[in-house]
Amino acid sequence: MYPVLFRIGGLTFYTYGLMLGLGFAAGVYVASKRAEKEGVDPDSLFWFFIAILAGGVVGGRITHVALNLRYYTDFLSIIDTREGGLAIHGVLIGGTIAALIYSRVKRIHFLGLMDIIAPSVALGQGIGRIGCFFSGCCYGIKTSGTWGFETRYAPGLRHPYQLYESVLDLALFVALLYLASRIKTPGGLFTVYAGGYSAIRFFLEFFRDNDDYFLGLSFGQWFSLVTLLVATATFIGLRRRARTG
Repeated sequence: MYPVLFRIGGLTFYTYGLMLGLGFAAGVYVASKRAEKEGVDPDSLFWFFIAILAGGVVGGRITHVALNLRYYTDFLSIIDTREGGLAIHGVLIGGTIAALIYSRVKRIHFLGLMDIIAPSVALGQGIGRIGCFFSGCCYGIKTSGTWGFETRYAPGLRHPYQLYESVLDLALFVALLYLASRIKTPGGLFTVYAGGYSAIRFFLEFFRDNDDYFLGLSFGQWFSLVTLLVATATFIGLRRRARTG
């Protein structure tokens, strides 16, 4: 763990925030290049990126706090995200809502926008999870293996869940770039991302230290199952509509 990057006077710079920033910057760069390739002016998407960032942070924080209310006793603790505390499911919901609102206001094709940013989302997640590892949050279950790591939030050696997900998120990023030129259906690439990430998250949750939510599965696993089903059905529906339309 290395939660604090450095201090300058009274200012503290956190590793978690740095990795989130790097993940966002890398995602914007890739999305801008993809937008150019699709004939979209990347400069016109500046406020779109700001909107999905704001929506993602708000959605992620609200979801995290709602699922962990016992740890938050006052308003300042609720809004303090310097050392982590963003639920990825909430980030995705908040970011998607922000993207939908933006596309409606600007009258831009929503599904086309989501296809452009799909690989970037996976890339940003992969980099962001490294920040979780350094911060010590989102830790795994106990392990007796030599690859276990300590965390300041729980005793014993823990599976480096954050690094497991980082590797698979980056693999998903590469796969999406490969599929980008092969999936022509509008919205298809984003639904592949949503389904792919949901499958990754469902499997990895078995290595994460979580409370059982229902029938022995965590909240993240149930959310992932629902998202995987919806993404699969949506992908099939989009393909059928494209063929008949």
